[in-house]
Amino acid sequence: MLKLPHTTVIFGAGGGIGRATAHAFASVGATVWAVDVKVDAANETLKQLNGTHYSATVDVSDLKAVQQFAQSIWQTQVVDSVIYAPGLVFTANVANLEFCDYKRLMSVNLDGAFYVAQTFVKKMLEQKRAGSFVFLSSMAGKRGEAGASAYCASKFGLIGMVQSFAAEVAVNNIRVNAICPGNVNTPMLRKVAEDIASNTGKNTDEVWQEMANIAAAERLVEPEEIAQTCLWLCSPGASAITGEAINVDAGALSG
Repeated sequence: MLKLPHTTVIFGAGGGIGRATAHAFASVGATVWAVDVKVDAANETLKQLNGTHYSATVDVSDLKAVQQFAQSIWQTQVVDSVIYAPGLVFTANVANLEFCDYKRLMSVNLDGAFYVAQTFVKKMLEQKRAGSFVFLSSMAGKRGEAGASAYCASKFGLIGMVQSFAAEVAVNNIRVNAICPGNVNTPMLRKVAEDIASNTGKNTDEVWQEMANIAAAERLVEPEEIAQTCLWLCSPGASAITGEAINVDAGALSG
């Protein structure tokens, strides 16, 4: 259980995992900042939460925008935890990927994570505040996949950043962890299934079932399962855990 009062900032709160995480934190009495690049998505998440919470529109690939947002929050309240859940994905082999797509993916999946990490940890250090960061990596950050070179590179890189960042700030009572979901039942995964089907000539439902069957449990992971792991990592119950990349994958990487 979280130690209250607790304020969390959830980047990517309009997506499937981010929205479930906002619900999880709000349900235990935390104050939530629901942040997304899409204003409608952020506001929709906010409307679904009970209690007093806030929404904001921030492009994580814009360092100045991240800095200005953090400054606006810290003028009136402190932040106890930061969840980084934005993500882009596309399917393309190295031989034919478009570098404009590659750069955009990296700007969100990896560059944005660095921007958020630096901006918010500086505030915590200035005020000598304890804190917790959770970054959403992927099982694709631990095992390469054909057609996902850019996505895998960003998620492998994110785990490396988390391990280094955690070592830097552990002495300040700031913890940093990653979660590596398997295939999660979200609209984003459905879009990936559609792309794979288009590239291979398979039926989308067939690809969707193959994605579920990758896991040893032969099922997809639900967003709420990731959300509960985020919540736990930011709680006193995980006070000795930092620098980890925790699999929540229904056993996909167990074999």
